[in-house]
Amino acid sequence: MRWSILIKALLAFLILGHSLFSAEKGDTLVCVHGFMGAPWNMHFLAKNLRRDGWDVVNWKYPSRDRTISEHGEQFLLKLIDLAERKPGQPIHFVTHSLGGLVLLSALNHPSCPQEAKIGKVVLIAPPIKGSSWGRWVGQFSLARWLAKDFSGHELMTQLNFDDLGNFPDSLEHILVIAGSLGINPLLPKGNDGTLAIHETFLSTPHEHVVVKRGHKTIVFSKKVCGLILQFFEKEKI
Repeated sequence: MRWSILIKALLAFLILGHSLFSAEKGDTLVCVHGFMGAPWNMHFLAKNLRRDGWDVVNWKYPSRDRTISEHGEQFLLKLIDLAERKPGQPIHFVTHSLGGLVLLSALNHPSCPQEAKIGKVVLIAPPIKGSSWGRWVGQFSLARWLAKDFSGHELMTQLNFDDLGNFPDSLEHILVIAGSLGINPLLPKGNDGTLAIHETFLSTPHEHVVVKRGHKTIVFSKKVCGLILQFFEKEKI
């Protein structure tokens, strides 16, 4: 009887402890996929973040059908809704490629809620300084047809995305993860097949990590997932 009571007490402690941990950690974290992507691209990361106690939103948007600023305005509506659900609580982000530019656009919109400007941000392979590969591909009519005339056109023509502004100083921390497993001869040594590493640096303070992964597969990397979980657990990697 005594052992039965002890076992029940232990189980109750474990369940209660997990609930308290989840409630404390359960801030909102939004995943944003890249160009010609979908939420399934971020599923691996989202699944592991949920398992770690985060309230994950895997946001979907039609990446080819609007400009970056228009995507940012649509994303803004989602951020306002999330902020109203949990007022005062920070919203965190994990983005891939174009998703980082969409986030940047939304954060610089005058109506962006403060909750979205005080969390942590992970940018995976963001084309912050533009994409020389994208501009080269943009010479071909088939590529332009596939990419359409909106964000795809911007990715294939703009030298940089300074027009979107900078990430707010109020953000707690920013981590950029770039890939280096690329053999694209048209890019400098040190690329992910789509972006050169130097094209992923921000002009504002941030941490920067390079992993041996390609542009499309980097979001499925266990190492990248581990870096993200560690980043959200600690102030510095």
